[in-house]
Amino acid sequence: MRSTEAARAMLAATLLCTLAAGCAGTDSASGKDTLTIATANTADCIDPAQNLTANASPFVRPLVDSLVYQNPADGSLHPWLARSWSGNDTATEFTFVLRTDVTFSDGTPFDAAAVKTTWDGIVGLGAQAATANSLLAGYVESVVKSPDTVSVRFSTPKSSFVQATSTTALAPISAAAWSLGPQERCAGKFAGTGPFTVQSIQAKERVSLVRREDYRWGAAPWQPGAAALARIDFQLVKEPGVQFDALSSGTVDAATGISQRQIDSLAGDRYTTTRIQSPGIVYTITPNTTRGPLTDDTVRRALIAATDRRQLVGTALAGGAPFATSILAANTPGYLELGDELAFDRNRAAGLLDSAGWRPGPDGVRVKNGQRLSLAVTYPSVDQVNGPLLELLQQQWAQSGIELRLRGLPVAELSPTQDAGDYDLLVFNQNRGDPDVLRTVFAAAGKNRARIAADDPLNTALDQQSAQAEPDKRSATVGQIQRTILQRGLAVPLYEPGSLIAADSRLDGYSIDGTFHDTRWAP
Repeated sequence: MRSTEAARAMLAATLLCTLAAGCAGTDSASGKDTLTIATANTADCIDPAQNLTANASPFVRPLVDSLVYQNPADGSLHPWLARSWSGNDTATEFTFVLRTDVTFSDGTPFDAAAVKTTWDGIVGLGAQAATANSLLAGYVESVVKSPDTVSVRFSTPKSSFVQATSTTALAPISAAAWSLGPQERCAGKFAGTGPFTVQSIQAKERVSLVRREDYRWGAAPWQPGAAALARIDFQLVKEPGVQFDALSSGTVDAATGISQRQIDSLAGDRYTTTRIQSPGIVYTITPNTTRGPLTDDTVRRALIAATDRRQLVGTALAGGAPFATSILAANTPGYLELGDELAFDRNRAAGLLDSAGWRPGPDGVRVKNGQRLSLAVTYPSVDQVNGPLLELLQQQWAQSGIELRLRGLPVAELSPTQDAGDYDLLVFNQNRGDPDVLRTVFAAAGKNRARIAADDPLNTALDQQSAQAEPDKRSATVGQIQRTILQRGLAVPLYEPGSLIAADSRLDGYSIDGTFHDTRWAP
């Protein structure tokens, strides 16, 4: 047996033993109330405010509610912890009227003071809560007007703030948690108002959640009362082959990290497949516009023309995702279809590079003034899904005379590398159901992944859309921003990311909003 096969067999055996221990007494065909999911996500930090990546999101969403519920199907906003909300004409102040029948899982009441404490606490965390703080940029204060009414004020307009309150990043947690250290909250020592609570966490192996029996305040689309499932066991397994083996043998009920090809090989009557489409910025490659050849927008536009998205998705992802037609996913409010701007055209790529002075070298890699057109793309080394896709992109760009080097980094090194701008090309996606995600990622005052200057005109447009409360005007501005990003080669969009889940066909209503409130086993 080869070493990789032996490792896979050992992992599968370990997983089987773990699951057998964790699911005893819950595996009967009738009355089953436990869901066991194999996932490649990690649970290094499940504090909603400090969750800087999507890795811990599946574990966080069942634990906390938000002021507002965003329907994942159409992006519409509905009451949740907030019964109603309003904003002033300049989009600098928002008032939320809250439910009065809600408690945190530690028994303390949810009220306006809890909202203020959470948002003040997030601001106090600074860079430790980078994503949450980006949603609170310009925060001045929250004011408790009554036990069920809280107002928040910003120094600059934030037309996207109501949507921001639908995210887990701004979800309220109980006041007691803020007296603990950030690492304690990362380890799950906080109380939320969600339908589940943490039973146990083994950050590299398992996260177990249990139902709150007293839960009664779900969002409007949900069934009333407590969650249907009594328990959710997340088994943390990075290897897709081990996930597939566990699912096909019945030792897990669902798997979120297997490929489209593996899903296609499953028996159709035993399994169902759900794709949860992620709104926000698509899986994209963003150039550092301050480095080498990438300072030239002609070179950056050539990268777009040299990219065959249809082949990338069809071959590397087995057709398991839509290819990108803009920098925003199609289910994001404000999305503008720009497929023509992203058309694959190798002749156009060659013409652009010729005009920029890059000539084919003896080994096929283009050269200018003795410099090879060689670029490194930085990505998470643990990413077993997108690694093959980047390898195929490497082959595509080579045919246009562009050398693409793959620079896989450990997850712990990614954030400091990104923040320092120590990359040629950066691959990522950013989930959010609002086009203000463009400002978060591209503005010089935000994450600034393309490393644009502070006086770049794009910043003005990004700030403008954030201030526009009138939907049509904002959509027009957002559309122009998307067009500008592509025309300047500030991103090379690849495909629309999402979660592809294969599950036991007896499982009804696999959660597309992440709460698992209405997920249940068929009788």
